[in-house]
Amino acid sequence: EDFIIKTMEEFSKGKRGSLTVGISPFRSLYLIPDIVNKVKEKFPGVTVVLHEEGSDQLRKNAAEGKYDFAVVNLPVDESVLDVTLIEADTLVLAVPEKLAETPPEAAKSSIPEIRLNDCKKLPFVVVSPQQEMRQLFDKMCAEADFTPDVATEVVGVSTAWSMARAGVGATLLPLQFVKNFDFDENIALYKLKNCQQSRQPAIVTRRGQYISEYAKYAIELLTKK
Repeated sequence: EDFIIKTMEEFSKGKRGSLTVGISPFRSLYLIPDIVNKVKEKFPGVTVVLHEEGSDQLRKNAAEGKYDFAVVNLPVDESVLDVTLIEADTLVLAVPEKLAETPPEAAKSSIPEIRLNDCKKLPFVVVSPQQEMRQLFDKMCAEADFTPDVATEVVGVSTAWSMARAGVGATLLPLQFVKNFDFDENIALYKLKNCQQSRQPAIVTRRGQYISEYAKYAIELLTKK
């Protein structure tokens, strides 16, 4: 009986329990490991459960309250979801240096700009049409009146990054994702001039749902990143 009472107290004080997070597979690669470490340091009895899913599934499940919170790109249905913005994605074109006509200096502190329609000779690695990154890339190409030479179509952003590093072609990526990896100097990064497209990720929770102490702590960490 004492054990049961003690266990209930530990749950009520946030010392035990589970933190369920909905997030896309590529974003979990760079955004979540540090957060999990810090949550585990503060709440060692808490198990962190990641549901790595596509954006549509994340929005649906978050609206149904299946996660403590989810990280998903706007827009979302704000009539059923509370929204907390986090750092917006900075989109860059990752170009294998062997394909770049004027590769930038090796220092990655400043990233030069390039126009998408100046990339007509480049082969591109793209993600599948169901992915938001592909839809964004297609919109950018339409705005620039540019038809890309697609060398390879892959399922996810992390595979596209691997293909770019292997020299297959250029690919569009969030800078935050790239910065998380120590990568070879054979990749040149460019920001895109006159680009109107962007991605705004946010933390979403179902309106009115209970938010545990460890979920609040994780959300606080994510908003500071």
